[in-house]
Amino acid sequence: MLPSLILVLCSATAAVACVIPEEPLSNNIPQGFGIQLQNASFPDIHNHFLNIWDWGQGDQHLFVSPAGNSTSELTLVDGVITLPWSPPRRACINGEYEVKDNTTKIFMTDRSDPRAIFNVAYGCNPDTDALQTELHIASRGDLAQGGTVGVRPFNFMYDFRWIPEGTTAYDPDRPFTKVTLVVVHP
Repeated sequence: MLPSLILVLCSATAAVACVIPEEPLSNNIPQGFGIQLQNASFPDIHNHFLNIWDWGQGDQHLFVSPAGNSTSELTLVDGVITLPWSPPRRACINGEYEVKDNTTKIFMTDRSDPRAIFNVAYGCNPDTDALQTELHIASRGDLAQGGTVGVRPFNFMYDFRWIPEGTTAYDPDRPFTKVTLVVVHP
């Protein structure tokens, strides 16, 4: 009896497991979306959202909710997260470089700073195992390929940072935490 029960339970688990489709996704998402953050090891940021904060001169800085203003009007244009305003604000990696942990701020601007370019991929939700659409960093413009997107403490909030591939620098006073960026449609 017990082996039969185990077989049934294993079969049921396998039937609901997340399956990643093979077809590639477009690097354009024209309909508005928000971004949910995932890192189940850090409840302060897990399942929170990317918010924007007007930082002057048209720049929008990126913070983890509840800091800033929520948005679900983001689009993805050729892999670049874009606010479709006039003029458009695009995600870039070029602010406030910190040598101590080798991180650079990610923010949105209408200037021509190096763009944060993402690939769109399927992933599995760590809590529910549901299929989800994720944004994976592809490059910092044409300056650096790959890297990691994460968040770091900033004035009792968390702001968004990027580190290049192979970074081993670490600041224990402001630890960088890797996050998964998940596309969420309203």
